[in-house]
Amino acid sequence: MKLLIYDVDHLTSEPCVRLWCKDEHGRTVVVLDYTQEPYFYVEPVEGKLEELKKKIESASYAKGKVLRVEVVERERLGKAKKFLKVVVDTPGNVMDIRDVIKEWPEVKEEYEYMITFYRRYLMDKQIQPMSWVEVEGELLEGHGFKADAVIKARKVKPIEHEADVNFKVMAFDIEMAEEEDGEKIIMISYVTNDGKQGLLTTKEWQGKQDWVEVLANEKLMLKRFLELVNNFNPDFIVGYNSDSFDFLKIRERCQKYGISLEIGREIGKKAKIVRRGRIASTKFVGIVHVDLYDFIYHILGPTLKSEVLSLDAVAQELLGIGKLEVKWQEISKAWKEGNHLQRIAEYCLHDSRLTLMLAEKILPQIFALCRLTGLPPFDVSRLTYSQLDEAYLMRKAVEQGVIIENNPKQEDLQKRRLLPSYTGGFVLEPKRGIHENIIVFDFRSLYPTIIITHNISPDTIDCGHEECKQNRPPGFDHYFCTKRPGFIPRNLREVIEMRVELKKKLKQLSFVLVPYCPYYPFECKLTIDE
Repeated sequence: MKLLIYDVDHLTSEPCVRLWCKDEHGRTVVVLDYTQEPYFYVEPVEGKLEELKKKIESASYAKGKVLRVEVVERERLGKAKKFLKVVVDTPGNVMDIRDVIKEWPEVKEEYEYMITFYRRYLMDKQIQPMSWVEVEGELLEGHGFKADAVIKARKVKPIEHEADVNFKVMAFDIEMAEEEDGEKIIMISYVTNDGKQGLLTTKEWQGKQDWVEVLANEKLMLKRFLELVNNFNPDFIVGYNSDSFDFLKIRERCQKYGISLEIGREIGKKAKIVRRGRIASTKFVGIVHVDLYDFIYHILGPTLKSEVLSLDAVAQELLGIGKLEVKWQEISKAWKEGNHLQRIAEYCLHDSRLTLMLAEKILPQIFALCRLTGLPPFDVSRLTYSQLDEAYLMRKAVEQGVIIENNPKQEDLQKRRLLPSYTGGFVLEPKRGIHENIIVFDFRSLYPTIIITHNISPDTIDCGHEECKQNRPPGFDHYFCTKRPGFIPRNLREVIEMRVELKKKLKQLSFVLVPYCPYYPFECKLTIDE
């Protein structure tokens, strides 16, 4: 089968990677791949390679076991070295076995033990989420997944393929208010990209619309929301600040009532809390939760004119449509007095509509970053620029046989902070007044260009070539090699070349933009120049 991967996860109890996919007809297919082995690298002390290899193979471990040890050659800091590749039984035992080995005197350092198993799989097989793969394997029956098919894979390989896949997307929003016994969720709205919409609440009022559904209490409202999500079975569920507010509050209220937060495509599986970057995020099996606020805050925010990143401000800038004008004090008062509840319901539903419209605009950007970095949408939508850069370079390191360096230890970071700071770039303050005969010029990709031109990379520092000693920053004793391209410059050059090529293609295009949303029908034709 030819399949598009939209999410990836793994089991820790056995070496199984699960690929959540769609086929060309929009059917959901789960691929179970048991072919990936968990492993990490060990650098032996000089002259101790064979001795250490035998010791690792023959040792007994309190948790897990070593399946085999291979001698491999990898590049580290520009030099080819021999390492021991330690293959273990399950992903969950990698750290336990590493913790034993690291204390041995024959061990100089260990590497790549912190890489999450599904990321290890994607890098080793050079598979990119939101791209196509060809899968060969066996169809399974009675698998326990809400999917059209489940395949136990014999082989998964990336392919060049293009086909439109219509993902099912659901946006949602909640409103809260104080009652006598504390703060409660009073409304939950939802909108789907196939035209469904609705709002759940716990109070009746005259003149309510047919899209309003009234439940007897908050507990039943939460249960109904989970039922609606699972019945629609979206590929993506999107919110705005849903990590820090909407799903956080839903989890708290479900916990109070003893409701199991079961959303996803594995029967009986609860949502789990994972950390990606700065905050805890709600994650489901087989359904990708995207918090648009996280992506805008980390990635799009610096390019926006707005100084605040509220839903209203971002929607105004990106869509030309803002929120309805309702203050939170009005929501609380309306709920307490039972007046103007239709207006509050429309306000809540409108927020879901805006979130869906933003998702239709932003999800393609997230998908493009998935294909570049090799990370799934759940991760890409929450990581910072530096973390996305790191993911891209880690992928390139595996592709090029380069050892991925460990993150610095806490004591190393503390030592670095005590060092004197580097001199910054020179800035010439302009003279005030009226100026004539002004010339404006610009560097294309200034810092990347400097890095590529001077071959700046950890593996090119102080190479030992006499003729390279001229390639040094002013005021420093260190220099960069000019004979061999460094790891960072050669991969940075590739990105710059891709960017230049894309700009050329964009200039050749002639097209018309036709924005459209079923809830706000309008047509505005713009040429690319406009």
